[in-house]
Amino acid sequence: MQAAGEALAAADPAAQLEAVNARCSHTEQAVEQQRRQLGELADRSGSWLRVYQQRQQAMAALRADIQPLRAEQLRLQERLKQEEQQLRDWREKQGQAEADHRQSQDKLDDLATRKAQLQQEMETLRTGCNEGGGALGLLQRRRQRLERDQVKLEQDLAKLESRREALQESRGAAALRLILESGLPGVHGPVAKLGEVDPPHRLALEVAAGARLNHVVVDDDQIAAQAIGLLKHHRAGRLTFLPLNRLRAPATPAPMTRAGRRFQGLVDRAVALVRFEPVYGQVFAHVLGETLVFETLNQARRLLGQHRCVTLEGELLERSGAMTGGSLQRRQDRLGFSHGEQADEGEPLRQRLLELGSHLSACRREAAQQSQALDALQTRLTDASCRLAAVDAEQGSVRAQPQTRAGAIRQQQQRIAAGAARITEAQGRLQALEEELKPQHSQWAPAAEEGDDAQVVSGQWRRLQEELKAAEARHTANLAQREALGSAVRKHQLDGQRLADQRQLLTREGEQLEREREALTRWRRELAAERQHLETQRQALQVRLRELQQALGQRRQQRDQLEAAVGRLNRKIHQGAWEQQQLEESRQALKDQQVAMEERIRLQQAALPDPRPPLPETLRAAGLEPLQQHIHELERGLQALEPVNMLALEELEELQGRLAAIGERLTVLLEEREGLLQRIATMAGLRKEAFMEAFTAVNGHFQQIFTQLSDGEGHLQLEDETDPLSGGLTLVAHPKGKVMRRLGAMSGGEKSLTALSFLFALQRFRPSPFYALDEVDSFLDGVNVENLARLIAQQARLAQFLVVSHRRPMIAAAQRTIGVTQARGAHTQVIGLPTQAA
Repeated sequence: MQAAGEALAAADPAAQLEAVNARCSHTEQAVEQQRRQLGELADRSGSWLRVYQQRQQAMAALRADIQPLRAEQLRLQERLKQEEQQLRDWREKQGQAEADHRQSQDKLDDLATRKAQLQQEMETLRTGCNEGGGALGLLQRRRQRLERDQVKLEQDLAKLESRREALQESRGAAALRLILESGLPGVHGPVAKLGEVDPPHRLALEVAAGARLNHVVVDDDQIAAQAIGLLKHHRAGRLTFLPLNRLRAPATPAPMTRAGRRFQGLVDRAVALVRFEPVYGQVFAHVLGETLVFETLNQARRLLGQHRCVTLEGELLERSGAMTGGSLQRRQDRLGFSHGEQADEGEPLRQRLLELGSHLSACRREAAQQSQALDALQTRLTDASCRLAAVDAEQGSVRAQPQTRAGAIRQQQQRIAAGAARITEAQGRLQALEEELKPQHSQWAPAAEEGDDAQVVSGQWRRLQEELKAAEARHTANLAQREALGSAVRKHQLDGQRLADQRQLLTREGEQLEREREALTRWRRELAAERQHLETQRQALQVRLRELQQALGQRRQQRDQLEAAVGRLNRKIHQGAWEQQQLEESRQALKDQQVAMEERIRLQQAALPDPRPPLPETLRAAGLEPLQQHIHELERGLQALEPVNMLALEELEELQGRLAAIGERLTVLLEEREGLLQRIATMAGLRKEAFMEAFTAVNGHFQQIFTQLSDGEGHLQLEDETDPLSGGLTLVAHPKGKVMRRLGAMSGGEKSLTALSFLFALQRFRPSPFYALDEVDSFLDGVNVENLARLIAQQARLAQFLVVSHRRPMIAAAQRTIGVTQARGAHTQVIGLPTQAA
C-alpha cells in the first residue's frame, strides 16, 4: 500500500483519483464478497447470524455516522493548514510593508536635505544670473553706444568720400581716371602727385604752377599719342601730356641777385622748393619755369616786369606786368602738391574708426563671454530647477507611499485577525468533531470485541472476519486517500483556472500587441509613401529652382547690360555737357575777339576822311618825286599811328570762318544736346517707373512681413510722391497695442523688427542665394524671436541663411547648428550640435 501510495503521489492527481476510485470499488466489492460469505456462514450458524447481523447493522450505522465526521475532520484540517499558511504570508507582507515604511522615512529625510541644498544652489545661481544680467546689460549699452559712434563716423567718412568723389567728378577727373585705370604702360601720373612741398611754400607753388599741375607725365610722345587716342575713343575729355623724351625746359635759370646782392625777401626759385625724383627735373622746370618765390607782395613788386614772381600768400606777378591776387578761396576741385607730413582729411576719422572697431570687438567679445557665462548659469539654474521639481515630485510620491502602505498594513492586519478568527473557529469545530467521534469509537470498540468473540464459533468465521476487517481497513484507507486526492484535484483545478485566466490575459495582450504592430506597419508604409511623395516634390522643386536660377541669371545679365548702358549714356552726357561748356567758352572768346576787331576797324575807318580827297592836280603835275615824298610823309604818318595790325582783315576773315565752323558745331551740339535731354528724360521716366514698381512691390512685402512678425501694421511712405527720386523714404510702423510712430521713436526691439521686415521685403523682391545675419535677434523677446525664426525657416526654402544667434528659439529652428565655444587657452573651438527633430 505504501509503495502504491508513493507511485500515486508521483502521478497526475486526476489519474491518482481514478486509480483510488478503482481501488475503492475493488475493496468495496471485496467487502461485499466477504459479507456474502459471512451471510452464507450466518445462514449456517443460525442464531449467531442474527446476532452478527444486528451487530453488523450497528457497525454500519456507526460507520455511517463516523464517515461524514471524518470527512469533515479532514476538510477542517486542510482548511486549517491553508489559513495558517495564508496567515504566515500576510505577516511576512506586513513586515515587508513596515520595512518599506522605514525606508520611505529615511528617503524623505534624504530628499529634504537634497531639496535644501538645491534651494541654496538655486539662490546662488539666481544671484549670479542677476549680476551677470546687469553686467551684460552694461556691456550691451556700451556696445550700442560704440556702434552708434561707429555708424556716425562711417556716415561722416562716407559723406567725406562722397564729397571728394563729387568734387573730382565736377572738375572733370574722368579723363585722368580713365588714363590711370586703363593700364597703359609708361604713365607716371599728374604733376601734382610727383613732387612734395613743405606746407609754408605749398600755396605759392600751387599758384605758380596753376593748371599745369593737372598735366600728365608719360615716358614718350608715342604713349601720349596712345592716351590721346584713348580719350578720343571714349570721348572722356582732354588732357595735356608731358613726354619725358621730348620735354625741354629753359636752360638758364632766373638770376637771384642784383649787383652781387640777393633780392630782398627772396625765398628761393620755385623749382628748388619742390622735392622730386631726378627724372622729373625737366617736368618741374617746365611747370614752374623761372618763377621766383618772395615772402611779401611789396618785396616782389620790385621785380615786376623783369621776372615772374609769386608770394607766399598767393599773389602772382607776371613778366608782362600783370598782377593776380586778392582773397584766395581754397578750391577742393583742383589738384595740389602733397608734402611729407600731409594727412588725409579722412585719416583722423579712419583712425578713430579703427579704435572704435577694436573697442567694439573687445566689447563684443566681453559681451559674448558674459552671455556665455550667463547662459551657462541659466542652464545650471534650469537644471537645478528641474532637479528640484524632480525632488518635489519624488518627495510627494514618497509621502503618498506611507499612506498607501498604512492602508495595506491595516488591510493585512484585518486579514490576519480574520484569518486567526477563522483558524480558531476551525480548531473549535475540529475539537467538537473529535468529541463527537469519541462515543462512536467507544461504541465501535465493544462491538468489534463482541464480533471477535463470535468468531470463536468457527475458524472460518474468524478468517472471514479478519479478511472483512482487512478489506474494510483498505476500503477506509482508500476513501481517505480519495478524499485527499479530491482536495488536491480541486486545488489543481483552481490553479488550472488561474493559469487559464493568465493565459487568456496574455492572449489578449498578444492580440493588442499584434494590432499595434499592424498599426505601426501601416504607419510605416504611410510614412514611406509620404517620403516618396516629398522626394518627388523636392526633385520637382529642384528642377524648378534650377530653371528659376537660370532665368534669374539671364535677368541679372540683362540688368547688368542695362546698367552698363546707362553708365555709358551718363558718361556721354557728362562728356557732351563738358564739351558744350568748352565750346560755349570758345565761342564767347571768339565773339569777344570779333567785337574787339570790329571796334578797331571802326576806329580806323573813322580816322580816314570821308569822302576821301582826290589826288591833287599839282601832285600829278609835279611828277614822281613829290609823290614819293608825299608817300614818305604818309608812311611817317602811318608810323606815327603804330602799332597797327596790318593783318587784321585776314585775321577777321579767319575768325569769321572759325566762328562759322564753331556755329555749325554748336548747332550739331545743340541737336545732340536735345537728343541727350530727350534720352535723359526717357531714362528718368523709366527710372521713376522702375522705382515705383519696386517701391510698390517692396511696400506690399513689407506690410505682409511686418504683420507676420509683430502682429501690427506698417508701410513705406515717400516724402515726395510727385517726384519720388528727389525725396527720401520713411518707414511708418504701428506695433500691436501701440500708437503709430516713426522708426526714430521706437524701442530697440521695435526697430529691429521694422528693419528686419524691410530687409526681408527687399530680399523677397530681389532675392539672393545666400544671406548672413549676425545677432539680429539680440533686442527681441522670446515670442518675437520665435516669429523671426519661423519667418527665416520659411524664407530658407528659397535661399540659404547663415544666422549667428544666442537665442534658444532661433537655435531650435535651425536645420543645422554649429557651436563656437571658448576652448582651453585663448582660442575658440567649433563643435557640431545634434539636429533638432522636425
